[in-house]
Amino acid sequence: MPPEKCLTLDDLKQIIDLYKPLDPLAKMDNALVNIDKITKFAGAKTNINLGFDYPYYHCFEMEELRAILSFLLQEGFINAPDDRNPQTDLSISAKGYQRLREINNPGKNSRQCFVAMWFSSEMKNVYEKAIKPAIEFVEPGETEPRFTSVKIDDLDHLNDINDEIIAQIRRSRFMVCDLSGYRGGVYFEAGFAYGLGLEVIYTCNKNWTKDEILMDDSGHKIDTLYDSVKREIAVKKEGVHFDLAHRNRIEWDVDHLEDFRIKLNNRIRANIF
Repeated sequence: MPPEKCLTLDDLKQIIDLYKPLDPLAKMDNALVNIDKITKFAGAKTNINLGFDYPYYHCFEMEELRAILSFLLQEGFINAPDDRNPQTDLSISAKGYQRLREINNPGKNSRQCFVAMWFSSEMKNVYEKAIKPAIEFVEPGETEPRFTSVKIDDLDHLNDINDEIIAQIRRSRFMVCDLSGYRGGVYFEAGFAYGLGLEVIYTCNKNWTKDEILMDDSGHKIDTLYDSVKREIAVKKEGVHFDLAHRNRIEWDVDHLEDFRIKLNNRIRANIF
């Protein structure tokens, strides 16, 4: 192996420093997921080698893994003939499979909506007057909103912003994705949410739905710019990318934000349960 491909001691130290131990509940979930991976069918029995497998289960020693398996047994997530040796002939229970569904769909019971949109000054007014109130509606007889709206630039956090975006999408029940401005980050966030199986409601300013040649103040076309080394760059105002152009979306304009709010609210009420 070439020297540049080898891990150094500094690399290993950095990996160790970045490792964050799981808390006991997270270790239980991780163990249940691992048990599901090694069983071939529902109800299949399996054995776990405590002395050999404990690192795979994020445990520090074999007795911790035994304790984690005992916790799973006590909660009814696994079945085992001997509660003193839960690592032998264990199988996942019906309750365990229900917990696995919750693990794999963390946003299923969430009341959070993640909003992916262009962070521009003109869009702030659209969010405050239309998007946020459409999401945070209050049902008659209720005192709290059915859903809460989360926009990443409104959150205080200490994480890398990309990690925080991914974490917030995972916590969400659905997403409102506004395609105005042809923002690459918005498309990434929509694709990630779609891959998780979240419902994604698309919206877009009518002026950003189709490709458009740019004009200067005199009405002349601006179709070429030059970079720092005098190379030509073809320019145009990009509309909705063809990958999403066929998706149903709510189109709006700044002069009719109340109409937009109503349409978005109706879409949420009709599709998010």
